[in-house]
Amino acid sequence: MTSVRFCRDWFLLSCNKKLVAVHTKESREPFVFDCSDAEKPPKNLKDDGNSNNGSTEETGSDEVLAIAVSSSGKLVALTDDTKRLVLFECEPSWRCISTRWVVRRCVSLVFSQAEDELLVADKSGDVYSFSVVEPQAEGELKMGHLSMLLSMVVSPDDKFIITADRDEKIRVSHRRSPYNIQSFCLGHRQFVSTLHIPPSHPHWLLSGSGDGTMKLWEFESGRLLQSWDLSQLDESQSSDPDK
Repeated sequence: MTSVRFCRDWFLLSCNKKLVAVHTKESREPFVFDCSDAEKPPKNLKDDGNSNNGSTEETGSDEVLAIAVSSSGKLVALTDDTKRLVLFECEPSWRCISTRWVVRRCVSLVFSQAEDELLVADKSGDVYSFSVVEPQAEGELKMGHLSMLLSMVVSPDDKFIITADRDEKIRVSHRRSPYNIQSFCLGHRQFVSTLHIPPSHPHWLLSGSGDGTMKLWEFESGRLLQSWDLSQLDESQSSDPDK
């Protein structure tokens, strides 16, 4: 899966098995991390239930599935198809801090705003918490959904974890006690694939869905503020003779 990010003055690109970082202001040697050359999984790594032959081991392809950049731009994390979770420090120079292992393949990563925690959402709908302060510590189960998670964000005040799943729901949970649900943002008719909190409006949430709409929410209350049908925007532009 190809992803693009900015990390301070570094431009990040993940493609296939590699993470590549290029400095945008100085003539530095690009940083390249190749997952196929990384630490190999332990033999006792748990299977995620997709093996067809009943084996307790499953071979991944080392493809990068997701990356995340901390709010300060000092930390980067990636996860791959072989269930690695790799934590990097990028300043003053690139350094691999730790390589840990997740139970199931992951779909989304996000750092807490305080940068003390890395949240990992996997394909079964579970969210695990991995310590940044103790980079060798194993992950702890934080919360779960009944279907696959597709996107996850943390509120700017670090108070809420907002998760979206394949079953149209957006859940707003308290970060310190995720079993305590603050609200649901309900209204999409198909899977919710992306979430974004606008930096200039920290109490708003934008969501995109397979139903072709983008919605704006006041997420603490779950109140829908506005909805746009993107298919209608396409139709209006195509019917404009000046376009």
